[in-house]
Amino acid sequence: MKKTLVAIATLTAFGAQAQSSVVLDGYIDRAYVSVNNTLSTKNVKGIAGAAGTTTFGIKVREDLSSNLSVGLTVNTDWADLAGLNQDANTIANVTTQKGGFANSASFADLTSKSMGTLRLGSPNNFTLTNATGVASPAFSTGYGSSYSTHFSIANGVGTGTDGSAGIAAVSTSIATQYSVANAGQRAIRIANTVQYSSPSINGASVHVGKSFKNDNASVGSASSTAETVGITEMALRYTNGPIDAMYTSIKYDTPSTATTNTTALSINSTQNLLGVSYSVTPSLKLHAGSGNFNSTSETYKGSSMQYGVTYNMGTVIVMAQSASVNDTSATNMDRKLTGLGIDYPMSKTARAYLRYDAINWNTNGTTIYAGTTQKRTAIGLSKSF
Repeated sequence: MKKTLVAIATLTAFGAQAQSSVVLDGYIDRAYVSVNNTLSTKNVKGIAGAAGTTTFGIKVREDLSSNLSVGLTVNTDWADLAGLNQDANTIANVTTQKGGFANSASFADLTSKSMGTLRLGSPNNFTLTNATGVASPAFSTGYGSSYSTHFSIANGVGTGTDGSAGIAAVSTSIATQYSVANAGQRAIRIANTVQYSSPSINGASVHVGKSFKNDNASVGSASSTAETVGITEMALRYTNGPIDAMYTSIKYDTPSTATTNTTALSINSTQNLLGVSYSVTPSLKLHAGSGNFNSTSETYKGSSMQYGVTYNMGTVIVMAQSASVNDTSATNMDRKLTGLGIDYPMSKTARAYLRYDAINWNTNGTTIYAGTTQKRTAIGLSKSF
């Protein structure tokens, strides 16, 4: 449920009026979580978000005419105590707490019912929509998701590194033991972006996005930090009747000199995904996704497959999926995820839930290394407004 706070605003000196609104919305998620890893020092128990990202949003919309409107979206993702934990690093990190204001999707838009929507700022990538909303059940980016900080269906450059707040970064060298690199990379959002989404015509729509590359600053100059990663993204979506199908392709073009955004030097990375969901009945939905990724000199190369199901039993909603990544680069380190979710709706905006996933970051390895498998369980509550 969204609460509209402000309604009518006077626009021009000519006395014209238009409908204007400010809406506050958001989502909060807290669960008891238990993580068991074959590297015992990685075991964790605590209270955290597990079924989605806790966020607070402000949305402004003003109607300029019956066809045209202008809007502003500002979202802030946050965690308890701005991401601090009760551990040995708390004091050292007190001045670098995560979760600053507007650290999530934030942009201005111009929307025409007949021409589509133009966004300027840091909107979510279309690939994120495909990976979490079409190709898989509604695990969001939490436990059970095939698009989280612990498991992703792609390797290479991405904008989903934990704590990076939407800045492009490249995966570090994949290790034989557990490391962040083994989880892969994701497209979430990035600053310096312009996007366009067409209107839906008979269920079909086209989406394009561009984040501008800067590669002109010389090393050691006053502007040497001005290099930025260029991103080009396109998407085609068809939603009609029981079918929802989406194809996305995103390409990262990194600068030729080292930057604060990424240590990659001219590593261009492309990630493609075809996602399909099909409503067999109003209660049963099937999901599938097929993807591939590659980069300069085949540093990152491989493919992914995933299958999922959503079944609404009336009192509870059951979700399950299996996802795997076939790494065909020289590293050749495959991974697999199995995810399970159960939602118990208590109202239209509140639920109790169970989440579970099992991850193996080295399914084709001949040696069992400490930390290559992990199981996570969460029992929690979430509330949207």
